[in-house]
Amino acid sequence: MSASFKETGLSPALCAHAQQAGMVEPTPIQLAAIPAALDGRDILATAPTGTGKTAAYALPMLHRLLKARKPRTLLVMVPTRELVLQTAKVFRTCMGDTGKNKQPSNTKPINLPLICLFGGADRDEQAAELIQTSGATRILIATPGRLLDFIGTGTCDLSDCFQLVMDESDRLLTHEFEEETMTILNYLPTPRQTLAFSATMPAACKTILAGIVYKPVELSVEKPAEERPAIRQGVLFLENEQKTAFLKTFFGRSPKTRSIVFVRTKAEADVLAATLKKARLAVAPLHGDLTQDKRTSTVASFGAGRLFILVATDVAARGLDIASVTQVINYDVPELPETYLHRIGRTGRAGKKGSALTLCSGAERKLLRQVEVGAHVKLRVLSMEQALPSPAPAKPRTRPAST
Repeated sequence: MSASFKETGLSPALCAHAQQAGMVEPTPIQLAAIPAALDGRDILATAPTGTGKTAAYALPMLHRLLKARKPRTLLVMVPTRELVLQTAKVFRTCMGDTGKNKQPSNTKPINLPLICLFGGADRDEQAAELIQTSGATRILIATPGRLLDFIGTGTCDLSDCFQLVMDESDRLLTHEFEEETMTILNYLPTPRQTLAFSATMPAACKTILAGIVYKPVELSVEKPAEERPAIRQGVLFLENEQKTAFLKTFFGRSPKTRSIVFVRTKAEADVLAATLKKARLAVAPLHGDLTQDKRTSTVASFGAGRLFILVATDVAARGLDIASVTQVINYDVPELPETYLHRIGRTGRAGKKGSALTLCSGAERKLLRQVEVGAHVKLRVLSMEQALPSPAPAKPRTRPAST
């Protein structure tokens, strides 16, 4: 017998908004997380992308925020700008903002200030929103760097923040963000309710979280076998100087295969994208040094089919939700198994098949073994011809009409 959102303990208004948004019944992670969150428990949750984990914390946090007797701030921390925007979209949906093209709900939308804080956008505009909503019940969805900037200038006071969500908590606690994340936590009051969600939960991350959460409910949900993405995973052994030539041949045979090529550095993304563009391929780089407008327009062009290839740093491995990515290519072997899983998770979405190809040099073989052990995968070793798409069949020549 199917469960309903009403059985989780959510308010009738939030249940109505969920149903209006097409959430007919709670997913396993929602069914497990919502009651625990409504009880005020801390949560450590591991669930794959595409299982509804954002709504699993958005719905109960909204419920508790609306029931609070005094003005409260809900803080959601995420690692990237793209994930800020995607998370805000889910929150607005849960609040009854279904967009212009959908039928209006009979239940009034929830009217709470929702402020997105991330670099690359208008800082003065964000500061004005923070000042205007200070002392009111509000939702902040932020990257650590921009949030810490506003805390440092006294623009953002978090003394009324008794609810914290750390989404993609594994990345928030890597060397890239850990110092900023831990500094922000020092500005939050205790006790508070803390929810940590991620698609992967490495042992090192779990150890750090043990000092952040209090007697947490630990949840781990996997997709049923029939819902797991069908991703063909392989490795091609090439030296670094051979990799760019391989990509030219690969995309020369299949220029309209929607693909993301992952590289380690921003400079590498720019150089490789420029090289492929010279080969008359519809390609663009995507990394953190681009302006927010440029990143947004690049992703929009990719989603609309005006671009077919993104050369991206790991900024695109999380929060980029495009259903029709056919191929992921790891130009460099990722340094962490979790990074590998997030990268390949960009393909094989929405029930479609996908492929993930890793290009591995001799110097990277140790990294490859670490990825296979940590991600519990065994990549199929491919020959050059197996890794390349089949050449497009030549168009038959037509004879001129006889006179």
